[in-house]
Amino acid sequence: MKKLSRKNQIKELAQEMDVLDDMLTALVEILEEKGILAREEWENKIKSKVEKHSRLTSYRDIHFETT
Repeated sequence: MKKLSRKNQIKELAQEMDVLDDMLTALVEILEEKGILAREEWENKIKSKVEKHSRLTSYRDIHFETT
């Protein structure tokens, strides 16, 4: 298997993130259309999770710090 250059790896990762973003957006739109979830409620939930996780040390930080 051919090893991807760093630039291509980053491009591939960005494309995967775009697909995940589209998938998540579609799911939230469906939930919103069905009256199950309000966008503001979803955004507030994200904000609280991001704030909570910003105060914690992540496994990735620990792992990649030692390698």
